[in-house]
Amino acid sequence: MNFSQVFITATGTDVGKTFVSSLLLRTRKNWSYWKPVQTGGSRVDQNALHEIAPLAAISPLKCFEYDLPASPDQAAAAEFALSPRVADLLALSRDQENLLIEGAGGLLVPLNEDNETWLDFLQASRMPVVLVATSGLGTINHTLLSIEALQSRSIPILALVINGFEHRGNQRSIARFHPRIPQVIIPQLGSDTALSELDRLGEALWQKISLMRNEAQRADSWLRKDQKFVWHPYTQHKTAPRPIPVVAARGSYLYTDEGERLLDASASWWTCSIGHGHPRIAAAIRAQQAKLDHCGFGNATHQPAAELAARLIALAGPPFTKVFYSDNGSCAVEVALKMAAQTWTNRGQPERSKFLYFEGAYHGDTFGAMSVAESGGFHKAFAPYVFKGIEAPLVTSHPSRLCPKGPEELNERKAILRNLFEKNAKNLAAVIIEPWVQGASGMMFQDLEWLRYLGELCGEFKVFLILDEVFTGLGRIGDVFAFKRAGITADIVCLAKGLTGGNLPLAATLACEEIFSAFLDDDRSKALLHGHTFSGNPIACAAALASLDIYREEDIVSRARSIESSFKTWIEWNEKRLSLSAPRAVGGILAFELEVGDYFHKAAYQIPEIGRSHGLLLRTLGSTIYFVPSLMITAEELDLGLSALRQTIEDYRESQK
Repeated sequence: MNFSQVFITATGTDVGKTFVSSLLLRTRKNWSYWKPVQTGGSRVDQNALHEIAPLAAISPLKCFEYDLPASPDQAAAAEFALSPRVADLLALSRDQENLLIEGAGGLLVPLNEDNETWLDFLQASRMPVVLVATSGLGTINHTLLSIEALQSRSIPILALVINGFEHRGNQRSIARFHPRIPQVIIPQLGSDTALSELDRLGEALWQKISLMRNEAQRADSWLRKDQKFVWHPYTQHKTAPRPIPVVAARGSYLYTDEGERLLDASASWWTCSIGHGHPRIAAAIRAQQAKLDHCGFGNATHQPAAELAARLIALAGPPFTKVFYSDNGSCAVEVALKMAAQTWTNRGQPERSKFLYFEGAYHGDTFGAMSVAESGGFHKAFAPYVFKGIEAPLVTSHPSRLCPKGPEELNERKAILRNLFEKNAKNLAAVIIEPWVQGASGMMFQDLEWLRYLGELCGEFKVFLILDEVFTGLGRIGDVFAFKRAGITADIVCLAKGLTGGNLPLAATLACEEIFSAFLDDDRSKALLHGHTFSGNPIACAAALASLDIYREEDIVSRARSIESSFKTWIEWNEKRLSLSAPRAVGGILAFELEVGDYFHKAAYQIPEIGRSHGLLLRTLGSTIYFVPSLMITAEELDLGLSALRQTIEDYRESQK
C-alpha cells in the first residue's frame, strides 16, 4: 500500500472534497496537492483551495483540464480532446511522495469511453482514501453505496468525513454498518470561522488518518507471515528467491508491494485470458453470491450450472452432449480417465484398462493424472505409487528434446504409433493428449499431420480419445478449442484455467453421448461415483458465464490470432539476434529455448529476476522461455512487453559471458 499518497473522493459533486483537502494541507506543509482531472474550468478548485490553505503547494504534475462542467469522458469528447486513462494517471503519480490527490466527481464517474473510473485507478494504485459525504436527509444511501464500492475493490478507507449541519442520527446509522471506519465531523462553517478552528479540524483529521495508516501498516507484515507459515508450490524453499509480493492486479498488469507494475507474462499460470479485475466478472460474482452461493450438486441443481453446460456443449459441438463439473485441471483429467475406464467396465470389457499417453505429457499432479504423464521432473518421487500406462513418442513441429529432428521423424513415428495401436488397442481404455501444445513439458508444439493421424487411429481402432484442453481451450490457441483449429475431434475434452477468466477454480469434463449412456443402468453402482464438494459451484459458474460473454463480445479468437502475428514478427526480428533455439508461436503462446537444459536449469531463476527489472513477471520451464499474456492485452502493451522480453534475453546473454 502506498502510504505516502492519500486520495480524496466523495459521494458526488459539490460535497466538499476541496474544502477537506484544504484543511489537511493547512497543517502539513510538506504535502502537495494534485487534482489530475478538472472539468468546468481549471482554476476553480485551486482558488477554493487557497481560500483555506493559502500556502498549499500545487503539484506540477500534468492535469487533464476541460471547460465543460461534466464527467471527464463527456468533457473530453466535447472538446475532441484526449480523455484521462488509468495507466496515464498511474504513471504520473508513481514515485511521488506526500501527495494529496483529489478526484473529480464520485467514484464511478467515467474517466473515458472505455468505462475506466476512479475505482479502477484506486484498485490499481492501492492508494488509501478519505471519503467525503454530507449530512442531512437522503445522504445515508449515497454514503453506504460509496463505502461498499470501495470495499468491493479492497480499497482502504482512512476516514469518512461528514460535512455540514450535524446529524447524529445519520452518524449512528452509518456507524452501525461500518463501526471500524472512523468518522470525522466537519460542522457548518461560516466566513467568520477562526483560523485556529480550521487548524484544529485539519489536525484532528490527520490524527484519524494516521491511526488508520498505522493500523494498515501493521497489517502489512503479511510478508513475514508468508515466510514463516506458507509452503509454495513447485518451490525449493532452501534455494528459491523470495516470492514476488503481488498486492493488486488490473488488466494485463500485476502490482507489487514494492511499487512495481509488472506485465503478467504468464497470465497467472495461463488462466487470466481476459486480464485481471474485469468489472463484469466481479459484478457476476457479487450478484450470484447474493442470490445463491453454493449448494450440493449431487441431488440439486441451479441455473448457472445448467446455462454454462449448455453454452459449453454449443461451443464444443458434436459429439459432446454432457458436462461434468470439478474444481481444477487435474481433477478434470481424473474424471475423464474414470469415465473412459468405467465405460468399458460397465460394458463388460474390464480388460480395456490401459491408457496410452505421450512423452513429455503433463496432465496434473493427482495420482491418476501422474499415471499418464512423464515420470521424470515433477513426478519422480511418486513413480512407485502410480499405475503406468503405455508411453508413446510424439512428433513436434520443431526440433525438440522429445523429437530432435522435428517433422523429419514424422513417418517413422507414425509407424511406431500404429504399431502400438495394433498391439494394445484391445486393452486400451483411452488415449490422452494435450492437443497441439504440451504446456508444462516446455511448450512443445505438435506436428499437426501427426496429431490428425492420432485421431484417425483412435477412430480406426475404436479407442476413446481424451483431449486435455485445460491450457489450450477457450481461445488461447487462436480458436475456441485447439481440436477445432487442428481439425480433429474426440470423445472427452477437459477444460479449466481460462473457464472463469482466471477468477475462481472451476473445471469441466465434456463427454459424448456414447460414454454417458454406458453409465445408465438400474444398477446404481454403475453410476459415475465421483464428485467434489464444490462441483458446479454457482458463483464459479456465474463467473464462467460472464467470461464466455466477454470472449464472444471481444472476439477473443481474433485477438489471439492477432497476438500470434505479432509474436511471429518478433521471432523474425530476434531469432538470430538473440540466438533463440526453435522459436515458435501459435495463438497467444510464444516460446523458445535459450540452450539445452531440463526443468531445473539455472535460467529458471535468472530469467524471472532479470525480467522483473524490465517490468515483466515471467515464469520459465527450465531453459524454455515462454510469453503467454492476457488475450485482452492491447497492441501497445504487447509491444512494450515484447521489447522488455528482448531486453531480458540480451541481459541474460551478457551475464553468461
